[in-house]
Amino acid sequence: MKIKKSGFTLIELLVVITIISMLAGQILPSLSTAREKGRQANCVNNLHQIGLAIEMYYQDYDDYPTWLSILCKGASGIGMNYLGTGKIFLCLTDLNKGNKGHGNPSFPEICDIPLTKVTNSYPSYSPSAFDQNAYTYRNPSVESCSYSYEFAPTHCKWFESSRNPTEIAQADSNSDGVVTWKEAKMWQSMHGYGGQVPIVRCFWHYYNHKQKVLNLAFRDYNVFISDPEWESSSY
Repeated sequence: MKIKKSGFTLIELLVVITIISMLAGQILPSLSTAREKGRQANCVNNLHQIGLAIEMYYQDYDDYPTWLSILCKGASGIGMNYLGTGKIFLCLTDLNKGNKGHGNPSFPEICDIPLTKVTNSYPSYSPSAFDQNAYTYRNPSVESCSYSYEFAPTHCKWFESSRNPTEIAQADSNSDGVVTWKEAKMWQSMHGYGGQVPIVRCFWHYYNHKQKVLNLAFRDYNVFISDPEWESSSY
């Protein structure tokens, strides 16, 4: 009497493997999208917290912080207590964990990380004496930041190259012959864009997942989305 062996045939196993592969192909992209949405939500929360800290600083000093990094106090005692920890400057989608700044190679001078990290991450950037001095105002205890600080005290060359002499003179509020990023953004706010001008931006969702850029508006600290060029693509 022959005993009948139980089990799967090779064809049956191949069919099962094929079905599992098809299901995985449908489920995994959805899981990846869900994870990225969660990281975006965390980033929006970070921007809201940063906005509150900037507003508290403004109420105390009637001005905007020179850099985001001065809003939290490091181990050396440098900085202020508006934010508890520098971890809030990190976007979870940023695989570099803030060590290469905001990731936009067009504007390395608004990376709120040590200047040595900026020049190592963006070799084409050769900081002028003006920018080198501007970087002395940041908090050296904060070594990582995923966000661009659009009100940085560095030289805003794109503004000077795209505006006429009258507009440049208007933007140069302290008449030192150099338009900083902060001066350029303030000029934009008074010439057509109002409070929708971003003060902080996150590009990492755009670079890594082709999502929209997250922006923190400087007046009401509303978080809005846009393409990299926010002036013509805000939503």
